[in-house]
Amino acid sequence: MKLKLIIMITELIETKKIISNFDKMIVNSPYKTDYISKRANIPLPTFYRKLRENKFSLDEIIAIVEIIEPEMYEFEMLSKKIAIAEEQFKKGQFIKHEDFVFSTKKILASRK
Repeated sequence: MKLKLIIMITELIETKKIISNFDKMIVNSPYKTDYISKRANIPLPTFYRKLRENKFSLDEIIAIVEIIEPEMYEFEMLSKKIAIAEEQFKKGQFIKHEDFVFSTKKILASRK
């Protein structure tokens, strides 16, 4: 339990560092703020206010990172999926090969 708490505190500290420098990440991105604002569905005046005050919500930060750093975002999502798959495999939660094999007959039979 203590290890989980330590990990959580460490992650919160790292998150705080990211949030405190997030405005710089946006300004230094290759995209214009109006493009980011439109893609993130944040009205431009609100976007500028949040940028000035550095007050984006976590959901907004995730949406913006997905826009300005798509490779990093995809890498993180893929890494998370791999970690989940590894955990499922360790628990024995996997599909047998014979159940996974692509079979047109099985697909057609399940549609009837």
